[in-house]
Amino acid sequence: MTVAGAGSGSETHLTPEVKNEIENSDLIFAASRFKNLIPDCKKFIELKNFNDVFKLINESHGRILILVSGDSGLYSLLPLVKKNFPHINMKILPGISSLQLICSYACETWNDAKILSGHGRFLSVGRFLNTVERNRILILFCDKNFSPQWACQNLISIDDVEVFIGENLGSPDEKYSHGKPCDFAGKTFSELSIMLIKNNNVYVPKKFLRDSDFIRDKNIVMTNENVRAVILSKFDFNNNSVFWDIGAGSGSVSVCVANENPDIEVHSIEHKIDAVNLISQNVSKFHLHNINLHHGRASEIIKSLPNPTDIFIGGSGGELKLILDYVKNLNAKIKIIIACVTLENFCAAYEFVKDFQNFECVQVSITLSKNINSKLTLMNAKNPVMILCGISPLRLTS
Repeated sequence: MTVAGAGSGSETHLTPEVKNEIENSDLIFAASRFKNLIPDCKKFIELKNFNDVFKLINESHGRILILVSGDSGLYSLLPLVKKNFPHINMKILPGISSLQLICSYACETWNDAKILSGHGRFLSVGRFLNTVERNRILILFCDKNFSPQWACQNLISIDDVEVFIGENLGSPDEKYSHGKPCDFAGKTFSELSIMLIKNNNVYVPKKFLRDSDFIRDKNIVMTNENVRAVILSKFDFNNNSVFWDIGAGSGSVSVCVANENPDIEVHSIEHKIDAVNLISQNVSKFHLHNINLHHGRASEIIKSLPNPTDIFIGGSGGELKLILDYVKNLNAKIKIIIACVTLENFCAAYEFVKDFQNFECVQVSITLSKNINSKLTLMNAKNPVMILCGISPLRLTS
């Protein structure tokens, strides 16, 4: 079996090695738009229903060729083919991808490019914009839902960005465009589009944010950076994580999580409007697009949020039981971390999480040096913080 990249679908973009494989294969599977590359004498089967196709391949004999669009190693069918035929020794042939074509048009290399796809998969606005902000070049594979128009509408808020758009590359209808996002935000494009987004003013985030990095308000409590480091160490995020920060206060935990994990979805919940405004200022300062700010009582707001994978509760506004009961009824495995300063909140939280998987409780006591005059320094103790964490178990259902 051979898996080969058919490029853009134009014969001019087909490599001699792939042409030779087409000529010598007995059975060729490909999308209908590649049928023009296959001689009439060859047996062609359209790649449509993958389960049916894989079943047919299992029943077939001779030299089998699967033609995939673009390059066989870039957002192609290859991983699925390998998964379904793990014992077959495959031959893989590369092709000229639309990524190479759009980079050629833009006169850019792609060795430092970040690649994202909205083609047949979900792409959040936050992840998209964070990636643009932090990289010189972003290549985006588009479709009807995540189109160049969608991208340009969201890019207007970022300064010094230019876009290169390729439509129907390799076909008689191919078209290239170049300009600012505002030039294309109101236009429509082919579903078969690709973009190169060039950021001429890349934002380089700090790896660890100290308290002094934040815009501060003396009336709004901030989790000390040393305590915050312990809290953050307890989480284990992945690109699909959804994080709730309940009682966000100054938003330092939300901002640090979003800054260190730019691909995840963060929901920051706070009922004091001054605190919400402060969080908003820091979100802008650190160029973060994956924080969703919510103003109001947490017990009500969380009912309309996507289910979390991870929760931090730094303050509950007297609603701790309501919040925890709601989370419990989600009946999902959720990492929950609760920071308590008062014994009353600690006792309530402990009763809720003591039977959780991987339960642990850590008390953090921070003492910082403080100069009292030019010659003497005292160690100034802060209130101890009790951190409870665990994973909520699934309930057995009949």
